[in-house]
Amino acid sequence: MAGTHALGREPNARRRYGRRVGALFALGLLGIASLGATLAATGLLPSPPGSSPLVVLALSLLTPTALLVVAVLVGTFATARVGLRSLVAERADGGDPVLPQLRRTGPRALLAGIVVGFLLAALDVTFSPLGAVPASATATPTLVHIVASAPVRFLYGGLTEELLLRWGLMSALAWVGWRAAGGVSRPGPDVMWPAIVLTALVFGIGHLPALAGLGPLTFPTVIRTVLLNAIGGVVYGWFFWRWHLEAAMLAHAGTHVAFIGLSVLGFALT
Repeated sequence: MAGTHALGREPNARRRYGRRVGALFALGLLGIASLGATLAATGLLPSPPGSSPLVVLALSLLTPTALLVVAVLVGTFATARVGLRSLVAERADGGDPVLPQLRRTGPRALLAGIVVGFLLAALDVTFSPLGAVPASATATPTLVHIVASAPVRFLYGGLTEELLLRWGLMSALAWVGWRAAGGVSRPGPDVMWPAIVLTALVFGIGHLPALAGLGPLTFPTVIRTVLLNAIGGVVYGWFFWRWHLEAAMLAHAGTHVAFIGLSVLGFALT
């Protein structure tokens, strides 16, 4: 009988895992779709001779999609063991509705993200005299560019990047630290803070390729980019640890609310 119960539990566990993975992958695909739409609409896609634009677009989205698959699979495994949560994943597995829970944590996460956005903008101004900001990055964008950037900022940045970095990488690092510490009780600050900081640094480094398209990557530019993005990453990671993934997503989105607001203000004043 014990063997029969174990066999019954194993397929059930696989179904629960699959439901959580599917829900989070679908959430991340919203960001992938917004990235594809932005690339297609802005003409940023490369156009090799004889290549179909649709093929080029599909190939451009292949890497982030593959990374999303890995992050969701790894994160869903690791978070169940280290006590990190996603309201969407829990809901897909029969848990409580998401919105009522977000009402308790969402406003503070969003507000914290907005504060982070203004702080990062102020630090960016501080770095500017040091030559750390490429000249092309300081040009005032048009209102069309500001509006067009909103979907990819909120959907790819707020959703997909958080699935890749916090759900995937941070939870994996926490799981490794937890196992190294014995894997008995839930990981505490001695495990979680290194995972948060390391993930935040990877988050900052991950912004360097995009910046390389704006100009040469000098030492001040690299330090500025990694440091400023890592500050945001630490805040998002803390919200993920203390509450859930969706709080981290809202904090990340709040930072872009501040950035977009400042961009609109800059446009209005020019």
